[in-house]
Amino acid sequence: MNENTLVSIILLSYNSKEDLEACLPSLMSQTYTHHEIIVVDNASTDNTSGFIRDNYPNITLIETGSNLGYPGGNNIGYQHARGEYIIILNPDTVTDPNWLAELIKPLSENSGIALTTSKILIYGQQDTINTCANIIHYTGLDFCRGLNESSSHFSKPEEVGAISGCSFAVKREVFEDLGGFDADFFLYLEDADLSWRARLAGYRIMFVPDSIVYHKFHISVTPWKEFYLERNRYLMLLKNGSLTMLVLTFPAFIVTEIVTWGHAVLHGYSFIYNKLRAYWWILTNIAKINKKRGVVLENRRIGDRELLRLFDWKIPFEQVIENGILCKLSNVLFNSFFRFYFKLLGGLLGLSSMYDINRFKTVDTIDQENL
Repeated sequence: MNENTLVSIILLSYNSKEDLEACLPSLMSQTYTHHEIIVVDNASTDNTSGFIRDNYPNITLIETGSNLGYPGGNNIGYQHARGEYIIILNPDTVTDPNWLAELIKPLSENSGIALTTSKILIYGQQDTINTCANIIHYTGLDFCRGLNESSSHFSKPEEVGAISGCSFAVKREVFEDLGGFDADFFLYLEDADLSWRARLAGYRIMFVPDSIVYHKFHISVTPWKEFYLERNRYLMLLKNGSLTMLVLTFPAFIVTEIVTWGHAVLHGYSFIYNKLRAYWWILTNIAKINKKRGVVLENRRIGDRELLRLFDWKIPFEQVIENGILCKLSNVLFNSFFRFYFKLLGGLLGLSSMYDINRFKTVDTIDQENL
């Protein structure tokens, strides 16, 4: 690894002053020192900007003037970054001293790897996993991989389907090629969308277990979160999925709608309202979505069957259902169907790919010996 390679670390703050007080010292203690830190202040009201100016004059501070959301704010940070590698890090984290060195190592050692993501542990529970890369269900749902498991699990580097937006690295030219984050997502699933587009474009994503982050993580369920999760799931599917994939996945999508409607109904009127809002947003933005879809399909370099192996068939209901009996029932009933249909879908896509086997060309494959 070339120690002269400049790395840009972007921290997006929205009232994150207290979190930055713990995060920034850990970044100053990194073993890889050739980096710049960029703090993007998304119109905070807690004097984040003043804190940075008074205590860290060497940090690049960008004040957006309004809340641009996670994707919009990080895109602004990228525009001011000078590094060859771009690091996106949540401010409510504390990093291990070797976090940065380990995170960028695969990018420099293997040309087939374009994005890397960290092992993220729960702050204050250092022996417990928050996520080790994310899981994307083949109907668009997104989950933590390894949540609440022992930190000793997931100990080997491996290719994964999706980064975690909490801590990941991407080559500058790849982020540029992908057009950065989709700002319309505003909040939630923007990392899943970026991952999906990266994989469609033929890029590889690597989970790096020795790049360790401690995240102040907690699960929350709110009505406004329901809106963004559901709206962005539909947006991600419609802009990234081929017509073949969308048609063949439709039965599984309907079952997922039953699951998500059940979740909304159990949580009350405000959740039902926000799920309906998600439908309305999609219906009133079809033209915009179709334009985005055209860009994604134009840059596509892999087929549906290859893409499918990067998705997961199992929904970890324990991450969203507190009732133990209902959770077990959902696992048996719904995941049995999702597993069956996932295998069926693979076969159907295999038949479909026989007609366009030469349509896509992938970029360099991963050199497994360098993992």
